[in-house]
Amino acid sequence: MRKKIIVVLAILFVLVSGGGYCMTKWIEHQNSPYNVSDVLDDKEVKLYKRGFRLLEEQLSTYIKEHYSGISKIEFSPIFVQGGDGQTMFGASIIAAITDSNGNKTYLGKKIGDTTYAAYGDSWDLLLGFDGATGEEAIDLRVDENTTVEVSNHKHLPEFAKLSSLPKLDKNIEVLIQNGQLKGVKKSESGSPKAKIEYNIEIRRGNYSEWE
Repeated sequence: MRKKIIVVLAILFVLVSGGGYCMTKWIEHQNSPYNVSDVLDDKEVKLYKRGFRLLEEQLSTYIKEHYSGISKIEFSPIFVQGGDGQTMFGASIIAAITDSNGNKTYLGKKIGDTTYAAYGDSWDLLLGFDGATGEEAIDLRVDENTTVEVSNHKHLPEFAKLSSLPKLDKNIEVLIQNGQLKGVKKSESGSPKAKIEYNIEIRRGNYSEWE
């Protein structure tokens, strides 16, 4: 009888300990900046990852084909904000570029008194679902007045490439002028050997935090 009691107590101890551990992990997950389940369901998470992957490819292709002296292009996580009933939901990314001398700088951050534009679903990228079919709807902006549908493409199609992107050009121009980038210039020879690191991780927060 005594052995049975000990066994029962041992089982109860394991259950309580395991339950406490699971509860702790659940709370950690709920409080994690990587938990966006309150603003995006699984279907929307998939849509945002696909859409932003295409946007990152569009931006990196433009930089790689129009600027020489660049060795690496990296992207931040997809930062989401709002959607809490008080502020509008939005998702944005920024990029980091490293020149051939190893100098790493960020696009979309503040330089002096000017904050340069990030890239996201408020202008550069339009995301949603087709009202009739429920299929993903993904559009990329190619100029001030035109967006193109890329919903059925896994990689950036030729027709979605950028021929110009003034807000990015201005940002890089200032980084060159103030010496943060060295040996970089706008050139049709581009940087064909530049490495690209895509990032489709979604997290809460402000893109200005990314380093």
